[in-house]
Amino acid sequence: MDQESQPDAFDGSVMFADVCDSTRLYELAGDTVALGAIRQCIALMKSRSTAAQGRVVKTIGDEIMVLFPAAENAMQAALDMQEAVSSLPPIAGAPLSIHIGFHHGPILSDESGDVFGDTVNLAARLTKLASRRQIITSKNAVEQLSARLRQMTRHLYPIQVRGKNQVIELYEAIWQQNFDLTTLVAPVDLASRRAMLLTLRYQGTLFEMNAASLPLTIGRDVSMSIVVTARQVSRFQATIEPRGGRFVLIDRSSNGTHVRIDGEEGIVLRRDEIPLRGHGWITFAQPNEFVEEGIEFFVEGN
Repeated sequence: MDQESQPDAFDGSVMFADVCDSTRLYELAGDTVALGAIRQCIALMKSRSTAAQGRVVKTIGDEIMVLFPAAENAMQAALDMQEAVSSLPPIAGAPLSIHIGFHHGPILSDESGDVFGDTVNLAARLTKLASRRQIITSKNAVEQLSARLRQMTRHLYPIQVRGKNQVIELYEAIWQQNFDLTTLVAPVDLASRRAMLLTLRYQGTLFEMNAASLPLTIGRDVSMSIVVTARQVSRFQATIEPRGGRFVLIDRSSNGTHVRIDGEEGIVLRRDEIPLRGHGWITFAQPNEFVEEGIEFFVEGN
């Protein structure tokens, strides 16, 4: 290969930012209105990227791919994007939202300006793990941040990426001012803790369980620990209880409870139970990790 045709190699941060539920938006608002709203979201994402010294590499449908010189720039752009899109008015009663993932590391670039390599692939993977209105990044990126921005992150859980021997430690950027920070756990505690810990997130609120916790209940009834108001949810939908060093989800509903664990096929519980592990989603109407009434979970520990 000629030296001129070899790709350039350098360190940088790659971000993917994607508009959530665009298909549903087209169904609710119609093609013209939905397309205009999505274009407005993409324009905001691009402008906030440029303001943070990012270069928009490409637009892929409702998603943009951006290259930044440093994780500090990517983090600031991600925060600004979420703030900007969240301030947009709802379309046909549906709020507009995006999900973002970014990673910092070695990058290859070709003559066209496109970028590729492990860093790009992992950034794309992180974006798929992010739910609506969420920013997911890696330990590699967090270690590059200033103290001010590092304080706006929290450790989530490790993932195993295909083709890599080492696990990737995931972090979330906290951008909402009203986010419930009282249940966040410092990464140093998570790394040294042997006891199992279950964290659940529902509509921005976090719930934690350990081996000594009382059972947690889910359903429409106001007496439930997590009250889910969707009509398809039973008054008493499900229970999660610590049992023998595990957290067991027990369905008690009429319509069943969907469980999707990362890397596994989704299942439907009907008056049955399953131990929760790793990271995944509990949903009720359809087995989709991005539905609005879903409950996200992470299980940490041995």
